[in-house]
Amino acid sequence: MTDLPATILWRDPGLLLLDKPSGLPVLADRSGIPCLWDALTAYLAEDGLRPLAVHRIDKGTSGLLMVALEPRTQRALSRAFEEGLVGKWYAAISHGLLPCGSLDIDLPLAPGRKSRWRIAGPREAIGLDVAASPKRYRLEVEVNDPQAKAARTRIRKVSQNDRHSLFSIRLHTGRTHQIRVHLSWLGAPLLGDHLYGRPGDPDQSAARLALHCHRLQWPDLGDGVDRPRTFRSPLPSDFRALLPA
Repeated sequence: MTDLPATILWRDPGLLLLDKPSGLPVLADRSGIPCLWDALTAYLAEDGLRPLAVHRIDKGTSGLLMVALEPRTQRALSRAFEEGLVGKWYAAISHGLLPCGSLDIDLPLAPGRKSRWRIAGPREAIGLDVAASPKRYRLEVEVNDPQAKAARTRIRKVSQNDRHSLFSIRLHTGRTHQIRVHLSWLGAPLLGDHLYGRPGDPDQSAARLALHCHRLQWPDLGDGVDRPRTFRSPLPSDFRALLPA
């Protein structure tokens, strides 16, 4: 039987839930290292099945990943994502401190250079609305970029020291690199993030990207399968090693 480089947490006729390690790309990339999708395709082929994409997490991100095993489940999950009915929670460690314990980051994203994303407005136009509850970062100018996409992240500070912060984060939209871009543009890039951070800074250096999807929640998919609606993934040891003292 084909071995999988990720842990299976749940499997039923329509859904497979995996716990992916950091450093494993979901799809093939320019690095040429083996990807999860190829291993998963070979693994499921032994049962006459094929994986169907529902969502992705970055190569450096660890944690929960859903894969559909039949088209009806894929359609139901895709619709739930589009309607904002899937809850996604992450743990993240940043190099840098933010002024609030809990806040919303409501900053649209647009394509940047070299496969990066950026805030769809000037950095100096980012303001903190202290009258909102919770406090909210937003652009204080009109967004004119036709490629801009709404992006909203809610973060809660769990702990910090004088340099690093641990956040619990819920995504309300699922844009590419959303958490990484939002925190970087606010001056608190993730540990180990060489794409949006400062790779030469020893205080930001880490053996892995400090981002872990620790909880997923979804609605009834209407397929008659009795499955849990919420799954959790504990923080892996290489993430815990980065936690602020």
